[in-house]
Amino acid sequence: MTSRRNKLQCRRAGRQRSATYRFMTAAAAAATASYFSLAFFLENPTRLQFAQAYISTGLPAHVHRAYLRKLTDDICSTDPGSLTPQEVSNTSMLMSAWASAPKKLRESGKERAMKVENLLKRIIDERRAGNTEAIARTEDYNTVMKSWAVSGEQSAAAFRIEQILIYMQDMYASGDQDVQPNSESFQIAIEAWTQATESDSKALARAQQILDWMTKLYLSSANTLAMPHTSCYYAILKSWAASSGGKKLEAPIMAEHLLLQMQHLYTKHGVQTARPDTKCFNTVLSSWLKSRDISAEKRIRQIFEYMDDCRRRGSNDIKPDASTYNIVIASIAPAVKEHIDMGGARRADRILARLERGYLAGDKTLMPDTILYNQVIDYWAKTQSVNGHYLKARDVLDRQISMYESGGVRKCRPDVTGYTSVIGACASTSGSKLERRRSFNLAHETFMECCKAKYTQPNDVTYGLMFKAVGRLLPEKDERDRYAKVLFGLCCDDGCLGEMAYKRMLEAMSDELLIELGISKHYAGLPEEWTCNVANSHPPKKQSNNKR
Repeated sequence: MTSRRNKLQCRRAGRQRSATYRFMTAAAAAATASYFSLAFFLENPTRLQFAQAYISTGLPAHVHRAYLRKLTDDICSTDPGSLTPQEVSNTSMLMSAWASAPKKLRESGKERAMKVENLLKRIIDERRAGNTEAIARTEDYNTVMKSWAVSGEQSAAAFRIEQILIYMQDMYASGDQDVQPNSESFQIAIEAWTQATESDSKALARAQQILDWMTKLYLSSANTLAMPHTSCYYAILKSWAASSGGKKLEAPIMAEHLLLQMQHLYTKHGVQTARPDTKCFNTVLSSWLKSRDISAEKRIRQIFEYMDDCRRRGSNDIKPDASTYNIVIASIAPAVKEHIDMGGARRADRILARLERGYLAGDKTLMPDTILYNQVIDYWAKTQSVNGHYLKARDVLDRQISMYESGGVRKCRPDVTGYTSVIGACASTSGSKLERRRSFNLAHETFMECCKAKYTQPNDVTYGLMFKAVGRLLPEKDERDRYAKVLFGLCCDDGCLGEMAYKRMLEAMSDELLIELGISKHYAGLPEEWTCNVANSHPPKKQSNNKR
């Protein structure tokens, strides 16, 4: 038995050694393949594409990191003047590889940027040592700036990028044509400062200074490649819009001033690349919207009308789109909800109608969505001083249903929010007995549609507002109790008896009916199955289009 056991142990050990050998052989083969594949990339004339392909392959991170480090160290450790033409060419490839290296290399952004900068310095030293093949070009400097831009060093990175840009312009002014900064160079520096606003309060001002310097260089012909571009302006516009909302009161003013600069360059100096577009105008509108300035709605409407006038004149670059309309309608919210402006809902409805007409006329950029309709319905629901406000709210919902079902606009599918707002508008109706009956009938009709719709169902707020409608609009006690009893059964079956619905139910039901149904006077004492879907009955909130 002992001999047999020893034989089995020897066989197991042999199989383990074989498995270990096969694993080591495969690892060695992978490493060899990695080496030769890298060598192939280095020798190929399209080195940039192959370098990017190499670092994005599925090879282990340590293999990528080891070879990039080894090649970088081999080049940087040689004496100036000793690089071959192939090694000089490989240096630019390595710079690009480090600048675009994936995070899986586990190198910090600062370390990657330092390696790229060391490689650039090596090319400069090689040139000074007399190697005519070693030329540091604009693309190489841009690669260094890009590596700093993605390093995560915030203002420190932006400051270093600005230093490099100034050095490039000084070298070009001294006669070095190979390092002439181009639009990309300036854009990298501008975007770097706009990304450093959290760590430096003066970051936006620095970005603006670089943009002004760029414009001055181009207009004075000191650098014909420094042509201002819309993308350079947009980076600053977006930052100003993001800094609104009480952080910087001057944000919308500065954003609008920047837009005027773009138009001046385009109209007065003929700089085609600086022409503002709808995206830029929408960013300025968003800045005004977030500012919550008392004059925001008025200014947004003025800019909107200017954009629409440009559209009527035939402009394809400046014209309102769905996002523009969304911002304009959203700007009316303070007037309706805070200042009780009776005309706010009417203004929003008219703007929505213009959007609908434009879309039906064939402009696909004006496709309405659910959020737009819900906003306007909500405005009418809150405008209780207007006679027939609940009919106006329902009219908007009907247009939405028609646009979805007949127009085929999937983005504007009605949801529970729209139905609930219409019911809320009905529930808040006051006036004669006939008017309240008419309002209740519409609330009942809307509620039944919501229950039967394939794409939505009532939630606890819907039931709460429906209970409110029963309590306020039905004058007879018996009728109130009959309806409230049926509604209570539906609400419990759906598990949507929330606190608001429970409170409105108590107001709608008589004491006799409460005793008959055995309903507790305390919400905490209700059965769990009556309230089980309250937390899950609200649809997830969507971002409005002005934040896209």
